[in-house]
Amino acid sequence: MSDPRIPQNGATRWGGSDPRQGAQPYPEPAGSPAHPQSPYAEQYPGQPYPGQHAAQHAADTGQHRVPADEAYPPARHRLPGKPLPEPPAGLAVGAIVAACCLLFVELAELAILLVTDGRGEAAAGFGFSPRFDPNSDTITILFGLAAYVATCIWLQAGRRFAEAADPTARFAHGRVWTWLAWWVPVVFLWFPYQVVRDIRTAVVPDDDRRVSLGLWWFFALLAGLRLIAPSSGEAEVAVRSIAVVALTLAFAHWIRMIREITRAQEQAAGLG
Repeated sequence: MSDPRIPQNGATRWGGSDPRQGAQPYPEPAGSPAHPQSPYAEQYPGQPYPGQHAAQHAADTGQHRVPADEAYPPARHRLPGKPLPEPPAGLAVGAIVAACCLLFVELAELAILLVTDGRGEAAAGFGFSPRFDPNSDTITILFGLAAYVATCIWLQAGRRFAEAADPTARFAHGRVWTWLAWWVPVVFLWFPYQVVRDIRTAVVPDDDRRVSLGLWWFFALLAGLRLIAPSSGEAEVAVRSIAVVALTLAFAHWIRMIREITRAQEQAAGLG
């Protein structure tokens, strides 16, 4: 049995030289000048250098070697984000139109009341029976109901958009209070304000809030004096006049606030 360390049949000893093959690549270290084909034989600017070239590269460029796991982090697969619902811009227009119609009816009724100085005279002057009195509450109730439905539909869509745009947003009340807050006894004095406030806070940045929410709600409550106005006399004219002025101011703030929220929704959805 032959020893593998002893050359057999004229073979060259390991680590030696063979004139037919030239110099052996080992035990010379990889990357040495004797092996120009080494991947680290040349300096490539901007690349991390291992071994003996790292110190020279850091001295030349002032950069330290970046570990391989930091220079080339593993690829991360991210799930596509859930798209936001379409901003309810059309519903916002509907809420504005309904509010305009309600304000127009209130102004018309106040004008009739001022000209005729009484409901009975208004009915006789315009040739209507009391059942079709243009100054009666029937028309106001119908337009008020239309404004209520349009506003609640828009707020409900705005609530869904706000929850999708900011999952961490906090709401003082559940979704059902978008509809109930306006007429449930006692709580109607502040619940509607909180509903609108939370929707606005979720989508409108602090720097973009130009409308005073407190003033809007103050004028809206003041406009509610119309519901407790006397049925006749100068007191009715005075109370209705105050209520209509307050309603006009609340309407101005309401329109600006709807536009502010709609603009923020479109920007969040990438449409603005």
